[in-house]
Amino acid sequence: MSDDIPLSELPKRKMVGWYDPHLFLSTGVEVLISRALGQRFDYRMMEDVGLPQPVFDYSQNRVGGARKELWFDYMADTGDGWESSYAMACLVAQPWIELGARRLPNGAFMLLGGDEVYPAASKQEYRDRLIGPLAAAFPSGSVPRRDLYAIPGNHDWYDGLVSFSRLFTQGRTLGGWHTRQKRSYFALQLPHRWWLWALDVQLESDIDIGQLNYFHWVANRLRRGDGIILASAEPDWLYRDIKNPALESNLAALEEKCIEPTGADVFVWVSGDVHHYRRHEHARDSRYQRITSGGGGAYLSSTHEPATGGAASELKRVVRVGEDTFHQQFTYPSPATSLRLSLLNLLFLLKNWRFGILTGLAYMTLTWGQLEGSLLTAAQMAVQRYPARLVWLLLVLAAFIFYADRRVPRFRWVGGGLHGLVHLLCAFAIAGETAKLLEGPGVWPALLRLGVNFVGGAVVGPIVMGIYLLLASNLFAAHVDQASAALRLKHFKHFLRFHIRDDGVLEIYPIGVPTIPRQDEAASQYFLIEGPVTVDRAAGPPPAPRG
Repeated sequence: MSDDIPLSELPKRKMVGWYDPHLFLSTGVEVLISRALGQRFDYRMMEDVGLPQPVFDYSQNRVGGARKELWFDYMADTGDGWESSYAMACLVAQPWIELGARRLPNGAFMLLGGDEVYPAASKQEYRDRLIGPLAAAFPSGSVPRRDLYAIPGNHDWYDGLVSFSRLFTQGRTLGGWHTRQKRSYFALQLPHRWWLWALDVQLESDIDIGQLNYFHWVANRLRRGDGIILASAEPDWLYRDIKNPALESNLAALEEKCIEPTGADVFVWVSGDVHHYRRHEHARDSRYQRITSGGGGAYLSSTHEPATGGAASELKRVVRVGEDTFHQQFTYPSPATSLRLSLLNLLFLLKNWRFGILTGLAYMTLTWGQLEGSLLTAAQMAVQRYPARLVWLLLVLAAFIFYADRRVPRFRWVGGGLHGLVHLLCAFAIAGETAKLLEGPGVWPALLRLGVNFVGGAVVGPIVMGIYLLLASNLFAAHVDQASAALRLKHFKHFLRFHIRDDGVLEIYPIGVPTIPRQDEAASQYFLIEGPVTVDRAAGPPPAPRG
């Protein structure tokens, strides 16, 4: 895409409709294909052979002296709707951000922390949903030009990392942004013995041998007392205990075998993937932070804890990593706001009306023929008159069980089965009422009955789906991400602005945007979510309590 395309000619894509029929079905196929390919072919092996990469040094200024301080930005989960992506790009591109009496200058570089585009990586999706907003917000010729780095998330991997590598590893200029990396992972040397290590964990939280070799090589530069900010595309501390030996986590191996022997330490883990802001702090040493920051433009994820099962889900408040415990300190938006927003799933029909095409077709094919009487009578008649329909009924029921959240096994069978059963009952109830209104043999009455059953399914089906997602996510910690995706909320976005002060203390400013303006309105109201969060390596842990 040319940087000279006028803003008015750039496509203004809406937030991704995850429940649109073609996307609902195709995304599932892409996930299966990408996972299969990811187990058999790893693009990073080609990077290791053909693309040597240095350590990018930001510890020195342009004239060769040591930098006294450094500002840089972190933003993850971008490239969804135009309005949210453009508003966030405009905010990051501003010369400074004013917070009361403080001015926070823009960063020397920006790190995109994964899932740069939705729903799946392709040349066109990157152009429309990421490059367009970035180039429009910070056009070619902007001074000074800023560096741009990125690590891939699962959506970037859906085409085998081809489009991501074409965009970010070939020294391209995207508006006023300049890419420098040669691989999908890299290390940046920062002032005052701080480092930023950015990892590519692929689709299975895996680190390839070439990446391990690269970071072992970088580790030769580490000294005792150095501090590392580690960025990955997924908050594995929320999904699993990476230090559990049974998991054989490469992330844990990287920290234990590559970093710890040097005397350096990872003080901050930062990740996107979950589309909200949440910070966990070490229970005994506040220097150690784990931050989930996926607020760059994608749909909002919930922050409130479900009634049951929350302690075992990604919404857990207490996180254990080996022998270390981290407690949740802050979330954005607040849990109360998140719970209130989740009730919008009751409007699933209005927000995802195209999904009704699927449920309408399902209801129609389940109830073809003249079915009379009450709900149970219509269902019994359907099977007796057309025995082959029983196979279709079982397939439909199995589809709802297959769709149910597999991370909650008991819920998958009980919740998925009940969900499917409710749809079947609704389908036959509609068919029974339709038969009363449109009685009689013949082609036209039969077609009218099918049409009414389709319309009934197109209306009732999405309503049932919305209620199912609302109950599943709020009561059983199931379908938490799917319930959020259904809402397609563009508001409550954020990014992180990092500052390494002249005394070596790290400051992290989470900047929140509660309301995204419409279309091309660049100005957004923003505020400091909390903090700033400070990490002083020299402070040391507090003394252990006596007795």
